[in-house]
Amino acid sequence: MFRGDNSHSLSYEQQAKFIQDRITNVEKNFGELCVAFGDYARRTARLRDQGDELAKVLKEYANNEIVNKSLSAGLENLSITLTAIEEYRNCEVQRLEAKVIGELCQYEAICKHAREEVKHTMNVREKELARKKVLDKTRERQPFNRQQVTYAESELLKASAEMSRTAKGLSEQTEFFERRKLQQLKALLSDFMLIELNFHAKALELLTVAHQQVADINDKADLDNFRRKLRSPEKQISTGVSARSSSLASLLQPAPARDDDPANLRRLRTPEKHGSSTLPRASSLAALTSSKQEEETTDSEESEEGTSSEETESR
Repeated sequence: MFRGDNSHSLSYEQQAKFIQDRITNVEKNFGELCVAFGDYARRTARLRDQGDELAKVLKEYANNEIVNKSLSAGLENLSITLTAIEEYRNCEVQRLEAKVIGELCQYEAICKHAREEVKHTMNVREKELARKKVLDKTRERQPFNRQQVTYAESELLKASAEMSRTAKGLSEQTEFFERRKLQQLKALLSDFMLIELNFHAKALELLTVAHQQVADINDKADLDNFRRKLRSPEKQISTGVSARSSSLASLLQPAPARDDDPANLRRLRTPEKHGSSTLPRASSLAALTSSKQEEETTDSEESEEGTSSEETESR
């Protein structure tokens, strides 16, 4: 970009000014983009928080609703769907911060480094001009001092060679800066569009589900249930009081012993450990003896019937 010929000294300043203006322009525009995208992400995060609050209110309403069962179920499902939407919105905010805002924030350091490169090039250029002035003065004041003239010429050649290398490096750095700016800005905008498309696609899908959940609320059934509750609230209260009184009475009265109670079973298994276990044990023995007597009578009756049948056959 910079020219090595000394006759084009004006072009050096013009090119340096052009590069500095480009760097300043990029720094300004990218800074404004960073601020704008940051505000966008913060407002999206606040909208996410408000969505979470709305889902929480719907959840509480669903838990407190005891008459309209269909409405309670619809509010519960809607709360879950809205929570899922806000989860996708949270992912949107995180991706904006990582892929867009984070990349834009790096350009402050990039522009600072590019400006330092231009400044270094201009210092080298000023050094070259100073060497050229020294050579002109030496030739003017000591035209016959060949040693001084040769030294001044060698210093000028060194400064010119350094200027050529610096100018070439600055030209490459400036072209790289411009190319990277274009590519990264294009990639940032593309990432922003993809992030928004992804979120809105998921949100559209979930909002469709939410619309169906709201449509599934059976207002007629809920209204009929409300009418039934409205017609006989006394019965509900009386039944509730009687049930509560009966439950209190059952708590106050001692519960009868059941055969399947584990305590009774333990007493039957180990009667010697309990002083009051003689009655169950005696009753169990009586039941066993009675059952044995019944079996013997049935066996005798069966034998008698068999003998009578044999006698009739023999006759």
